[in-house]
Amino acid sequence: MRFNKRSLFMVTAVCLPLVMTGCTRTPGDPLECFNRGVFGFNKALDRVVIKPAAHLYDALIPKPVKMGVSNVYENLRELPTFANDVLQGKFRDASNTGGRFVLNTTIGIVGIFNVASYAGLERRTNDFGLTLARWGWKDSSYLVLPILGPSTIRDGIGLGATYYMSVYPYIHSRKARYGLLALYYVELRADFLKNEPAIEEASINEYTFYKDAYLQHRQYEMGGENTSTENATNTTNGTDNTGAELQGPPP
Repeated sequence: MRFNKRSLFMVTAVCLPLVMTGCTRTPGDPLECFNRGVFGFNKALDRVVIKPAAHLYDALIPKPVKMGVSNVYENLRELPTFANDVLQGKFRDASNTGGRFVLNTTIGIVGIFNVASYAGLERRTNDFGLTLARWGWKDSSYLVLPILGPSTIRDGIGLGATYYMSVYPYIHSRKARYGLLALYYVELRADFLKNEPAIEEASINEYTFYKDAYLQHRQYEMGGENTSTENATNTTNGTDNTGAELQGPPP
């Protein structure tokens, strides 16, 4: 994904003062000064642009249509999941993922209907950040990315590779490509709205909450199995689906 000069200037303007003036670093979070600056920028952007768009989407789009849109994006995520299953030597998972993609793309009409789950093929996710972890890069410093949110240095690098394993870079029309990505983020943000009351009630320090949620979930994913997005449960302690939904990057 590309950021224009104005976007980069805005991020720099928010983050540089914090980095230059210094702040108290938490052990295990060496980039905390930078991260908190980007976190503040992301919160402001969410409050002004993304969250209002998500509320509008949630209010105007009927539930069946939203389910279909969500299913289509989940179907597109099968492509990088399949590629990373293969790279990690998880050929049984790759077979499951490939079967899901073929079934949902054909019988499920480009993924609008999740018929693969009814056929017993469970939905799982995988990405190149997990592939790097599988190859030995287990520990990585926490990093908050502009717009994209919680990550690590390893996962930030993996994000670029995962993106090029997806369909988006190969869509010729820029308007269509960025339109699909924008809709993805709005749909993802709208789906997260239902979790906000629980998070606000449970969280005293939002930065710490999101950091712990993301890192705990990634640690769970590195435990040996790809994440099942259908059996994972929503919790307020930063694990399971809550951590999964904190991942903003597209497939």
